[in-house]
Amino acid sequence: MSRPNWFLALPLPADAASVWLAAAAAAPPVLRRFHPADLHLTLAFLGPCDEAAALAAWQALDGLVHQPITIRAGGWRALGSPAAPSAYGLTLAEGHPELSRLLAAWGAQALAAAGCRPERRPPLPHLTLLRPPRRQAVELREPMAAWMAAAPLPPQPALLSRLALYTWADERRQRLFRIVCSRTLASPPPAESPTWNH
Repeated sequence: MSRPNWFLALPLPADAASVWLAAAAAAPPVLRRFHPADLHLTLAFLGPCDEAAALAAWQALDGLVHQPITIRAGGWRALGSPAAPSAYGLTLAEGHPELSRLLAAWGAQALAAAGCRPERRPPLPHLTLLRPPRRQAVELREPMAAWMAAAPLPPQPALLSRLALYTWADERRQRLFRIVCSRTLASPPPAESPTWNH
């Protein structure tokens, strides 16, 4: 098994996750649907760093707070390589400017604390919902483009109110990720009792 990735993200609440995933129900069945508990908006992708570096990134954001952010889906988008997209997800109609600023500011601090390279691409707040099999990424590109052009959007907004540190799940057949630690977005964690979710 390859070295697991780490990332900081804002989890999508459980009640909203099921609704947002339902919008992808009619996508080609060969695509992998995310588990509802895996839906999140990435704040900083740390990659295959070690646990100490990931925890340093997490702790770098200890003193930073932000009010919960309301998001509403804006449209479907292919992600990754244009020739062979590695994922499909939803961009935002509501919450985009606010989250772009948060990704740029908090994300940069987290990456620096972990010793990772700074992100050179402009922030793109989005939620990934679908992944194609790697060997079929190219052949699915055009069918997915046609599907996205007519695909529904989640009918209700969602409220992002938590910050979490993620890594790969121990059993990735059911879920891709697990939360290592989390806290509310609007308040820093107590200095003496961080929240660990092993």
